[in-house]
Amino acid sequence: MLKRLQQRIRQLRERKFVRDTLTLQASSLVNAGANLAGTVLLAHLIGPAAQGQYYLALSLYALLFFALNQGLQGAAVSQIASARARGLEDKAAVWLGFLLKSYALVGLVLLGLGFWGLPMLGPLLKADELSTRLALLLTLTPLLELPKVVVAAGLQGTRQMLPLARIENGTEVLRLFLIVIGALCTGDATGAVLGTLAGSLCSSLLALECYTRARTASEFLPGWREIAGHARDVPLRKGLPLGFKLGLTRSIDAIGTQALPTLILNFVSGSTAAVAYLRIAQRLLSVPLLLMQGISRNLLPKFSELAGLRDMQRFRREFARTMLISGSLISVGVIATMPLLGLGVGWFFPVSYHEPVRLMAWILVPGFVVMSFSVANDIFYLVTNTLIAGMVICVIGLVFNALAVWYLAWLDPFYGVAWGLSVTYASAALHYAYEWWWLRRPHAPQG
Repeated sequence: MLKRLQQRIRQLRERKFVRDTLTLQASSLVNAGANLAGTVLLAHLIGPAAQGQYYLALSLYALLFFALNQGLQGAAVSQIASARARGLEDKAAVWLGFLLKSYALVGLVLLGLGFWGLPMLGPLLKADELSTRLALLLTLTPLLELPKVVVAAGLQGTRQMLPLARIENGTEVLRLFLIVIGALCTGDATGAVLGTLAGSLCSSLLALECYTRARTASEFLPGWREIAGHARDVPLRKGLPLGFKLGLTRSIDAIGTQALPTLILNFVSGSTAAVAYLRIAQRLLSVPLLLMQGISRNLLPKFSELAGLRDMQRFRREFARTMLISGSLISVGVIATMPLLGLGVGWFFPVSYHEPVRLMAWILVPGFVVMSFSVANDIFYLVTNTLIAGMVICVIGLVFNALAVWYLAWLDPFYGVAWGLSVTYASAALHYAYEWWWLRRPHAPQG
């Protein structure tokens, strides 16, 4: 029995999908450790009110960024993976060139939108002046991270997960160090934002170095001159709609779970400290969800390859199995870690954080458990050519969830947003219902 188990483990380790998933999973754990360390250190260095201003600035920036969509990178990854499966090696440079061009355009538009819109948006949402100014600074992020975004798409699309993990781990460690240094220097949210921007710049420098090394191990990765030379091959009118459709589900999810709840909580309660408590509760509960990241990020290139090969039967079988197994593991992880979460808050955070963070975390648990099966909703819609259905579900969910968050915040200005956010997480069940219906169809359309 033991010998058979060892043989099975060896067989799993020999599968590239398993190796890549474990690599990304280990990377996610390192990133989670860096994020949690930064959260704890900021709590001690600048306190809940200033930490809330930092998160409020991030939410204002996120509202603009996700409104412009984040699907460009995912679109490039899916096209590169699909082309690679068919042996079309020159397509990698074409789509990386498109990503370089389009993401730079998004960065410039975001910068202009920030200068024009944030001075009006901040007061409208009752954000303080400092948070609004810091959000304006954060609009530099896409331009600072442009090389890293292109490199990450190239590595993920060609399924070179080890150098990708190195870039991400190095980025998070650098960001942690720079945020802490910034907070120590200024004693408020300004230093944390400046550290975040410095981390974005350093992440691009690190990515350039890692990409140079990765190219020696893969002939499929093009050089920067080749990428720039192909920037015109995919017109914006062709690539942007694909990126928009792919990114809409992620954008709406990010707006509904990150930006809007934070902004509504600040608007209703007038307390940046409450904003800090909510974001910390979200971050602590997200640790078990990191079990999903290594799987979901590895699924995009894998399932895109299956789509390129028109192997939809295998896709349906593997998608259902992956969703059920990963969701069950994460649900158990969320529930099992709750007692430890309470102890962790008591050990590592100042006393003023203890009760509100614990209570908000418990409120969020039911929604987190339901959401834990969302291993690859956006990938499902892309590969099955049902992006329109996904967009409709997302828009309906966003409207309903925003109204629910606002109403519950009106009933309870301090904890109501947490209840509304739990409802928002649980609305992922709408996607499961559609996916179950599609997978049960006797003749699903080919990708």
